[in-house]
Amino acid sequence: MVQKNLVYVVGLSHGIPEQDLLQTLRGEKYFGQYGKIIKIVVSKAKSADPSPSLGVYVTFARKEDAARCIAAVNGSTNLDRVLRAQLGTTKYCS
Repeated sequence: MVQKNLVYVVGLSHGIPEQDLLQTLRGEKYFGQYGKIIKIVVSKAKSADPSPSLGVYVTFARKEDAARCIAAVNGSTNLDRVLRAQLGTTKYCS
C-alpha cells in the first residue's frame, strides 16, 4: 500500500558517522528542509560494492512535504551517486 507521506530514498553515500546519522538526516541540510519529520528508518543496502549506499525511509507529517522532497531529491547527486526518491509503501493498512 502506497503511503503518500512516506518517501523512500536510495543512493545516499555512507559518509556520515553512524552515531550522527539520524540527527544529520533530520537537519536542514537534508530532509528536514522539506517539512516536519515523524520518523526516519535507515537500511543499509546489501551488495558487493565496497562503499554501499543507504536506503532511507522518511515519514513526513504531511503528504505535501513528501511530494516536495521527492521533487527536489529524485535525480540529484550525493557525492558520486545519483539519488532516487519515490513514495514508500507498507505491507499493512493502518
